[in-house]
Amino acid sequence: MRGLPRAAVWVLALGWVAGAGGAGAAPPWGSGSQPLQVDAKTLDARGAENRVIFAGEVVARQGDLTLQADRVEVTLDPGTRELRTVHATGNVRVQKEEVVAVGREATYEAATGVVVLTGEPKVWRDRDVVAGDKVVLYLAENRSVVEGARAVIFPGKPTPRALP
Repeated sequence: MRGLPRAAVWVLALGWVAGAGGAGAAPPWGSGSQPLQVDAKTLDARGAENRVIFAGEVVARQGDLTLQADRVEVTLDPGTRELRTVHATGNVRVQKEEVVAVGREATYEAATGVVVLTGEPKVWRDRDVVAGDKVVLYLAENRSVVEGARAVIFPGKPTPRALP
């Protein structure tokens, strides 16, 4: 299971792009000294397929970032054991500080640095919310595109509210 902790990078990147990290570039892949803790009902390591599947009330935490989903599948490169993809399904929720992103499904492709959140995706920061048919996060470019966008942005200073 060498290389598995790199799955946390996707989680960190999603929270950062959603706005919790401020200006600047995303943290380097695989960086950080905080441990990744994953709790799930089951872990299915499929070495011949270069996949690890966490299922049943999956909660992955690293520092102040948390990913929750019914199922999280990590695919590794067979030669390098580096992260290729992370696919989270069912009640997906990512939280970092005051930013929360939810949807039914999220996919991260390491080669392109793109995260796609689908299934009625929404992203909250404080009281502001953006929803759409699909949220695409271009991590290397610090850019996001929301298809079918609907947003509610409150003027003035952010006012914290109960998170969804």
